[in-house]
Parts: sequence; C-alpha cells; structure tokens
Amino acid sequence: MITQRFNTNVEWRNYWPPNHYMFGMFQMIEFLELHIPHTEHTEMIEIGSYMGESAMLFASSNLFTTITCIDPHEGEEEFNDLFGYTWEDIEKEFSLNTRYFDNIIHHKEYSYEIHDIFADGYYDFIYIDGSHKYKDVKRDLELYLPKIKPGGFIAGHDYMEYFDGVQKAVFEVVGEPEKIFRDYSWIKRV
Repeated sequence: MITQRFNTNVEWRNYWPPNHYMFGMFQMIEFLELHIPHTEHTEMIEIGSYMGESAMLFASSNLFTTITCIDPHEGEEEFNDLFGYTWEDIEKEFSLNTRYFDNIIHHKEYSYEIHDIFADGYYDFIYIDGSHKYKDVKRDLELYLPKIKPGGFIAGHDYMEYFDGVQKAVFEVVGEPEKIFRDYSWIKRV
C-alpha cells in the first residue's frame, strides 16, 4: 500500500512531527462531530481525493451519510512527479483505501465540469484539496460555496506559506478561517 500523506517525505513537510497529517484530520473530524447536527442525512463533498486517504478517514468517522469524491485522476500532480506514480497507481490506491465504504461515491471528473449537478444549500460540509493553484482554489470555492446549507462548513487542505495560492483564495472568498488544524487544514462556517 502506498500513501501520499501518511508516509511520504517531501521537502516542505520534513519539519512536521510524525503523524502530523493523521492527527490534523482527527482534529477536524472531532470539530465536525461537535458542530454538525446529527441528522438522518449528513452530506459532504470532497474535491481532490487523490488516493482516497482523507475520504477513508471521513467515512470512518461515521459522520456522513454520503461522501461524494470528485477527482479526475489525471493532469498535473506533484506527488506523481516526485515519486514516479502513475494515475493508474493512484486509482488502485483510491479503490483500496475506500473499498469498505459503500457511502463513498466517486466522480472521475474535474470539479468545475460537474458543479451544476449538485444542489445548492444541500451539503453540510465541503472539503477542497484539489489543485492548489490560486485560480483553481478560488474557482472551487466560488462554485461550491452555494452548495453548503446555512450553518454548514467549507474547508480545505494546505493552508500554508508553501501553497500561498490556497491562502490567498481562501482569504478572498471566505475570509479568515475559523480554525486551522495541525495538518494545515482550514475550516469556516457558512
């Protein structure tokens, strides 16, 4: 089993303590558990699922009735270039990591191509971890913000200097994050 976040070394992450990503995700899940009403239908969208590790953690939390993952499994990807992964490798890992969860739906498309199939004001939580380029993050925020029900949350990953486009887009569209977790995930109530 290969993983992107749990056991890879990249220069910009070398100073992180062990299991930094895992504990950050646990912090976010705990935050969501305390702040999202527990109803019969609790829905989330994850934009950028890559190997399915965060989708697996969200599914393991049992907070969400459905987890809709959007990832085309094609295009530019820093981790593929760094470690020699192919998109076929990534798709196999996504399937492996999500295999026990029948509430995970995968759309193998770009988020901007299918945003209109999702109802406005329906989702409790949207997590953005696709492209980290400013224009792409801003577009995802603008397209998917209306999809969140009042009082729901929008969040994402890599709110750090290395990905300054993420920081800039988040600040411009939703303002200062409500909270930044140990793995540099950020969250904001809508």
